[in-house]
Amino acid sequence: MVKKPLIAILIVCSIIAETWAIQQLQVKWTFNASAQFPGKVFGANFQAGITVFDIDADGKNEVIFGTRTGDSKRIWCTDQSGRLKWVFPPIYESGYPGDPQTKVSIVDVNNDGKYELAIAGRGAKLHVLKSDGSLMWYWNNTYQRSMRGAPQAYDVDGDGYVEFFLNDDGGQIYRVSHDGNLVWQSVAVAGGNRCHPTVADIDRDGEYEVLVASQDNNLYCLRSSTGEEKWRFDTGARMQANPVIVADVNKDGEYEAIVWNDAPVNSVFAVSFFGTEIWRWIPPREGSIQLCQAMGDIDGDGNYEMAIMSASGLYLISIAGSGPRLRWELNLSYWIEQGVLPAGAVPNSLSSYQLIADINGDDKQEILWLAPYPIVTDAATGQPIAYYINEHLRLKKNQESGGWWGDVDNDGKSEWIVELVGNTDAQTQLYCVTMNGKFPAKSPWPEYYHSAYPAKHQQSQTWLTLKAAYSNSLWFPMPEVLLWPLLAALSAYLLHRR
Repeated sequence: MVKKPLIAILIVCSIIAETWAIQQLQVKWTFNASAQFPGKVFGANFQAGITVFDIDADGKNEVIFGTRTGDSKRIWCTDQSGRLKWVFPPIYESGYPGDPQTKVSIVDVNNDGKYELAIAGRGAKLHVLKSDGSLMWYWNNTYQRSMRGAPQAYDVDGDGYVEFFLNDDGGQIYRVSHDGNLVWQSVAVAGGNRCHPTVADIDRDGEYEVLVASQDNNLYCLRSSTGEEKWRFDTGARMQANPVIVADVNKDGEYEAIVWNDAPVNSVFAVSFFGTEIWRWIPPREGSIQLCQAMGDIDGDGNYEMAIMSASGLYLISIAGSGPRLRWELNLSYWIEQGVLPAGAVPNSLSSYQLIADINGDDKQEILWLAPYPIVTDAATGQPIAYYINEHLRLKKNQESGGWWGDVDNDGKSEWIVELVGNTDAQTQLYCVTMNGKFPAKSPWPEYYHSAYPAKHQQSQTWLTLKAAYSNSLWFPMPEVLLWPLLAALSAYLLHRR
């Protein structure tokens, strides 16, 4: 039964929302893991996300996510309508070896045209599963340390097979072959990293680099061929579960690395391809900046913006040109006081799972926040558009995992899939919410952390305005990078002919 105080709050909010044109997101379906097996209770995952793709080539999408609390530590797969297809490990076996604090990466590991699922986490293992949830192989971390963040997989040496790149809590970086053998491990840095590395040819020399944001304050750039350090940049504070974004943000024809850090510095940095500071942005209020921040062109002018959630605020900044500038800041407390939003919305550095997408089909970009309940704002102005809340949700806390946006069931409407933490584990559910906006609709950053789409699929999706070089990379433009190995090989060939 709905609690009376909450009913009153929702009524007041709905009255005031008419002036602000606020609406509640509609729930299309839910999936409650605890309702699947009698006597079992499963809660949320942590700092992970949701992957949606047609992994078994049946023409319909699957939804893949993890749980770690309760009778848990499982990877779940549902169909496009939220019906269970499989769970790994099977329910009659022991759970995953440690929290699956990772997003699933979709990779054709053995080049047979079929997709596999790569998963890491706190269990000190890299698991590769078949599309039906059965095990293909696993690799044991050398030191039995947690490996958080999605496994990154890319063919960096041109042999036709992907290589996996992972990091662990002890500061070690690993390259693992497509068949589960260790290729190299780096010299340990002073502090571990709780996020995946980024693989990119940032200096466009024809060799890919591995970039890692570490808890020892440094951004590291390593050679993908050997793990040897090329350079490091000291940000002055730790980077907590932060990926590294690689993009030409200032339109100078070169790539920059975008990173951010924790207290006491609390800043966003643009770092050159050879490891020097180009600029930094300091928020108007102190507060740690952690996890993943979303990047994209929100107004179609060809320049990039970043949607940032820190421990103290929600911001949109421009990162184009000679330096960053603040576009707007949201005041959730004011919106609550005015009755625009229900109570319980708070900024939190551990709730930084925002997406950028046209969810309502108005041909303009929106920002999809989890603070901790879903909130939609206009990207250009920051004005509130919609939210979702019910009496079962845990409020005034951090959101546990990131979400996904797109057309999950191919009905021509866009959906936002999020896992929302309940007041109890049994009330935690996956929610598919919608504003019935048309799809395809433009988006530069439609899912948390990284792209699940294979590169060929990305290139054919005109609605996807930022495209990565490969599946499971961050959303950042890479077409120029892909040409450099070819140009380097051509130059070598011509020199040899002479």
